[in-house]
Amino acid sequence: MTLLFIIFASLASGVIALLAALALLKGRLWSVERSHAFLSFAAGTLLAVAFLDLMPEAIERLGEIRGGDVIETALLFILLGFLLFFAIEKFILWHHCHEERCEVRASASIVLIGDTLHNFLDGIAIAVAFLVSPAIGLATTVAIFAHEIPQEVADFSILLSSGMKKSRALRYNMFSSLASLVGAVAAYFFATAIDSAIPFLIALTAGGFTYIAAADLIPEIHKEERRTHMVFQFLLFFVGILFIFILTSLFAH
Repeated sequence: MTLLFIIFASLASGVIALLAALALLKGRLWSVERSHAFLSFAAGTLLAVAFLDLMPEAIERLGEIRGGDVIETALLFILLGFLLFFAIEKFILWHHCHEERCEVRASASIVLIGDTLHNFLDGIAIAVAFLVSPAIGLATTVAIFAHEIPQEVADFSILLSSGMKKSRALRYNMFSSLASLVGAVAAYFFATAIDSAIPFLIALTAGGFTYIAAADLIPEIHKEERRTHMVFQFLLFFVGILFIFILTSLFAH
């Protein structure tokens, strides 16, 4: 049953997010304002999962394995996760943008390589989360899904702007999205071999989620200067946190 949850969740975070993004683009429903709304909610969910679920779980599991005071060890791996995602985005995912026009235009190959790696890591994160508990797995999936929609819009827009035909861009993006499933299934079947490493992977994921929210999403949100929109963004940010809190509270029992 856990494997089925992992497969469905990884597909939802990748393929379904891509289809949702394409529907928004095709219906001309995507805009900077809607992008910032998605990003506000996504930032809240990512931070809530990192601070309320993954970090406490990493500390608890490290304590069970190693005993004694493990907070410093957990924080070290959370920091390493932050640095790891910084390095990945700096050198591979440097095309990252969430608006209709990006200041930096990457080549199609760089976009596809970066997005494939991103999706593969998302799949691993989903599998590890579900191996911990269904509640954390579900919360992690929601956080990744919320972030994937604006990400897929950006990636698809960049591929089209590079001159790629829509059908080809869709095909490549679909294959890239399936990397999430590959990462999730691989992590599940190697779970026994990496069982002792799961607490460290949880901590790395928490650091990665914190980086994405703090260094990638929130700066985009801050570009909005209209007061009413800023208030709405803050409310969505808070709703994202509250949603994850309620979700994990309900499914934890």
